[in-house]
Amino acid sequence: MKAFLSSLIVLVSLSANAAELNIPDTFEVLQVDGEKQSKSFFTKSTTLDLEPGQHVIEIQYSEMFEHDSEDHHETVRSQPFVLIFDVTTEDIKLTHAEQLGIDEARQFAKSPQVELMTEAGNPVEVQQLTQKQYQQDLLSIEQQRRQQVVQQSLSDDPSEFREQGPDAVEMLEYWWEQATDAERQEFIRYLREEQK
Repeated sequence: MKAFLSSLIVLVSLSANAAELNIPDTFEVLQVDGEKQSKSFFTKSTTLDLEPGQHVIEIQYSEMFEHDSEDHHETVRSQPFVLIFDVTTEDIKLTHAEQLGIDEARQFAKSPQVELMTEAGNPVEVQQLTQKQYQQDLLSIEQQRRQQVVQQSLSDDPSEFREQGPDAVEMLEYWWEQATDAERQEFIRYLREEQK
């Protein structure tokens, strides 16, 4: 019983630190911090529990419109885009301009603009990037990280990078021992000529 109660207390305290992000049904959540998400067709909105800190969410505008004269519908979708923002413990909601018709929705889908607001109505700073921009930023960060690793390894103690194997003196001693008396005399004569 004590274990159950302590587990319950831990869960309640963890959820007390999390903030909720409410996203309207006009957006599909594709990924949250790199993890793919699934969405039910019948949900009206998505609520995400987010721990305090920076988060990266990939979303896509998707809204269905019925045609008046015909018995079918059309779904207007944007390209997926990425939101990068910091979360505190305050709940947040995603807002955007309401699209009153299919033409407005098509225009909005070309360049969707969203805002994040706290429940108190205060704006949350958010960086909005296209999927391509985000991938390029990740690639650039990875390249910078690799360059830093290489520079760090080159600036470390150069004695760590000495050549492997015997040095020149060891090699000369080895070949001296392998040489015949005639070869040794020839080598001594060579050294004397070099000193002149």
